[in-house]
Amino acid sequence: MAEDSAVDVEMQRPELIKRNSSTVKHAVSIEWKDLSVTVKRKKESLTILKPTSGVLNTGDVLAIMGPSGSGKTTLLDAIAGRTKPSKVGGKVTFNGTTLTFAQRAQVLSYVPQEDSLLGVFTVGESLRFATRFYHGYGSVDLDALETDALKLVGLEGSRTTRVGDIFFKGLSGGQKRRLSLAVELVKQPTVLILDEPTSGLDSASAFGVMQRLCALAKAGHAICCTIHQPSTEIWDLFDKFLLLSSGATIYSGKASDAIPYFTKAGHACPQYSNPADFFLALVNSDFPERFDRTLEGKFAESKELKSLLATVTEAISDGTPIAVKPISSLKPLSTFATLSHRFTLNNIRNPGIYWVRLVMYVMLCLMIGLMYLNLGDEFDYSSMNSRTSMLFFIAAFLVFMSVAVLPFFMIERPTFLRERTNGAYGVGSFVVANMVCALPGLVLISMLSTVAVVPLAKLNGFGYFFSALLCSLFAAEGFMCLIGAIVPHYIIGIAFGAGLYGMFMLCEGAFKVKNDIPPWFIWVHYLGFHTYSYRIFMWNEFHSIANFTGNSPFSSGEELLKFYSMDDADPAKILASWSLLASLSTSCSDWSSIFSTRDSDDLLSLGLALGSKSAIGRADLYRGSPGPFAPKMDTERVLRKVLTRIPL
Repeated sequence: MAEDSAVDVEMQRPELIKRNSSTVKHAVSIEWKDLSVTVKRKKESLTILKPTSGVLNTGDVLAIMGPSGSGKTTLLDAIAGRTKPSKVGGKVTFNGTTLTFAQRAQVLSYVPQEDSLLGVFTVGESLRFATRFYHGYGSVDLDALETDALKLVGLEGSRTTRVGDIFFKGLSGGQKRRLSLAVELVKQPTVLILDEPTSGLDSASAFGVMQRLCALAKAGHAICCTIHQPSTEIWDLFDKFLLLSSGATIYSGKASDAIPYFTKAGHACPQYSNPADFFLALVNSDFPERFDRTLEGKFAESKELKSLLATVTEAISDGTPIAVKPISSLKPLSTFATLSHRFTLNNIRNPGIYWVRLVMYVMLCLMIGLMYLNLGDEFDYSSMNSRTSMLFFIAAFLVFMSVAVLPFFMIERPTFLRERTNGAYGVGSFVVANMVCALPGLVLISMLSTVAVVPLAKLNGFGYFFSALLCSLFAAEGFMCLIGAIVPHYIIGIAFGAGLYGMFMLCEGAFKVKNDIPPWFIWVHYLGFHTYSYRIFMWNEFHSIANFTGNSPFSSGEELLKFYSMDDADPAKILASWSLLASLSTSCSDWSSIFSTRDSDDLLSLGLALGSKSAIGRADLYRGSPGPFAPKMDTERVLRKVLTRIPL
């Protein structure tokens, strides 16, 4: 049966693979010996993956199977280097050589179970961006790579079809799975690791995907995948088979030798049964009717394991070191250009990122302008209260509305993690491109909002008002990116961000002037960026008012500013420092600490880098009166000390 299937695959695979192997660079084998994963839970060590060994050669398709929770994805993550080294035991080598995470990313690609594609782009655009991430501009024939990849996954006729998202219909689930495979094939990885590539597919589509993976193996790739319930046709495509149960290895070896092995162990597979279904029933402890707990011990004492260990040892000792090319010094520049192009198109095409927000801001600001129509012509006590209330609302709630960007950042986060761990680009290029491409949208929102408020209400200082609003929105968006990189779900992020914004609004100096804020809350006043935008708005409006009429408690705008501890505010210095330092914070030259991180560390570093747009610079911005509690808290020194620890 296996021989017939191999002939079928040879006959049915694409002609492209018979002619050349443009999707692979060089041959690499993976060896892992005594590989295990242990985590700590409540001061106790829990072994998720027990020590296991194996080898995957170029040209092989390795299927990892087991019940849910048996450790399949854990094993893939450990092989791919996506698990923290402190949790991993044993070793993983490539041609007998231990590679760093960055080197491993050059020869290996990981396709996760969940699709992480950006829905506003077409199939062709998604492939073109991926090709430029990995190969830059002009170094290889990009069109040939894209065409080859599309042929291999059967999407050549869908090049102009959108991927699809919540706003637009697009590819089906099976097509998205195949596109996820194609965007990694253009990298030309020698080793391709896939987590549940057939999940959610019908039997025909699942067979088609696995048939193409088998063809890729024949072209020179090494394929490793987890799979839940393969059909008999798919089973015949496997070269090697690894069976797990509760983290333990039940069998590891040639797929064709599995049936004889289990027959010898006392479990003969019926003639017309699917071997995969039969083996899974033997190792599923959740349904113990056919579960055999002795299989783990039998394999530990078997000659098959001894032969496997000898093969692994020989492969490690005889391996030829991999010639990993150093990363080009121009790659950060090329990836920045590609990311900027993609961010720009995404911002334009996705209505939720800026267009919906633009309508919200313009409508609200028009309402503010009409509510306080011609307020600047009035100088009585009522107009003074109206001015302070309106400026507080602008400084507080226009910034608060930036929480709307969080869900869209969370949607892009899986794409960043996949591309980052597969070596497409570094955190630095991503952060700088994101910052640069966010500015045009924020400038448009700030300009239209200013036009809707300042002329109608006849406020002072159009330029300062626009600049303060722009910097506030820029800082708020960076702050929401920081939250989005930390929290697991956007609902939690919105709640967390709303709570923090509420704290900042309460302590920004409107409800209680700075000198009256209790010492245990004064740090919120200094930390919140609402404080600085509100100071600019207040100074901009009141410093030029020579006198108030009627029974106002303040004779001039200067007296009112002194009451609010804002008489010595310097908007020009604040805005210049804010803009300059926020920009410098994302272009710091020491990116090495970020490049060495991965998984959750990637998210934290990304969040700190993005969030620094809203944090760095405020240590040197506040120039108000020291207040009664200043000797107890040197805020500038404390913030500088904290911010210098951020690994930018």
